[in-house]
Amino acid sequence: MPSAVFFTKTGVAETLPMTVGTTVRDLLRAHGIPTNAVLTTINGQVVAERVAVIGPDDHVEIHQVRHYDLDVVRRPPERVLASAQTPIYAKSALFDRDGRVEVQTEHMDAAHFVAYVEETFTSSVQADKLLGEGTPAVVGLSGGRDSVAFLALLDRCRDRLGLCPLTAVTVTGLPDWDEPATFKAAQDVAASLGIEQVIIDADEIRQTFHLNRSFHHVMNEVAASRSAELIMVITHHVMRRMVEVEAARRGAGTVMLGLNSDDLLASVVTWLTSGFTMGGIPRRRVGELDYVFPLYRITKKELTLYLELVAPDLNRQGTPGRFTTGPAERSLAYAVADHLYDLWPAIDYYVFDAYRSLSERIVLEPHDRCRVCGAAYLPQHGAGNPRGLCDVCHVFAMGEFVDP
Repeated sequence: MPSAVFFTKTGVAETLPMTVGTTVRDLLRAHGIPTNAVLTTINGQVVAERVAVIGPDDHVEIHQVRHYDLDVVRRPPERVLASAQTPIYAKSALFDRDGRVEVQTEHMDAAHFVAYVEETFTSSVQADKLLGEGTPAVVGLSGGRDSVAFLALLDRCRDRLGLCPLTAVTVTGLPDWDEPATFKAAQDVAASLGIEQVIIDADEIRQTFHLNRSFHHVMNEVAASRSAELIMVITHHVMRRMVEVEAARRGAGTVMLGLNSDDLLASVVTWLTSGFTMGGIPRRRVGELDYVFPLYRITKKELTLYLELVAPDLNRQGTPGRFTTGPAERSLAYAVADHLYDLWPAIDYYVFDAYRSLSERIVLEPHDRCRVCGAAYLPQHGAGNPRGLCDVCHVFAMGEFVDP
């Protein structure tokens, strides 16, 4: 009979249930034990956890090599608040008080969950003054769940937040952006809320970026080039710039984007691992515009469930295509962020508050202005684009996609 024992640094020998034929790494993952924290032997011989497969007569010993209590993460003290009879969602948050941690979890039924999302939205918007009643603003409305959920929240919470003159901007021009279900969701939510929706087409993109061929043609060529990993950078920049252009036309000084807490936490992960600087959360100044992220306290999962409960017809959207999926490094950052939520429930609250404090002390280089598309951008140390040319227009210029 196979056996596996985990020897912790707190003096406990824990027997681990296991399955013959799995690797030691899979055994560790199943029990919340990081590979980096242990040294493993099988029948007395040290093994590499990633490759060692457990046989039917093997005895596995796993010794923790660093002196800390892994059960703080594996089995944290948890207090469950008044539970719903039929919960559809459990919201957990880790509280750190005087060096002790405790996870508090609240079980929510449908009504309680909807109220929780709307209260989180209104309180974060009000606390950070993200929306100004009577102040013109534009919102990027892709038709994705985030931007659609944002407008639904604005509508349902307008009695607490008031009204601001709002224009929804939908940028088209690529097959992924014109995907029927997603595009229809954008149209439907704007129409149902009585919000003016402006459609930006590929011709306007071509004019703004001074392209010498269609935007779709350019992106196909970029996707087939050595710059393919920049597809998401390019598409996000193009969308952002076209929203800015519309804001300037309307005299709006605020741009709202439906970036949720997962998006922003992944951005922090990328910032920490790339060294590139970025603006504040949930508000940043870019050129003459204030960018705000009203959904920064709500996760993608919560927004998706919220839409399913309050507007299920807006929750039926298409599969991402090659211009909206992004490179593997983007998936890596998102996966790391999602794992962090499991390891440290509500870590976004800690990270965003810490980043807010840190960003107040970071001296950012002044924004530069792209001479081609007109966008304001933060120059990045080590980036290949010259001054006065944003990284996206630099890619376009290197590919000879820009008129001289």
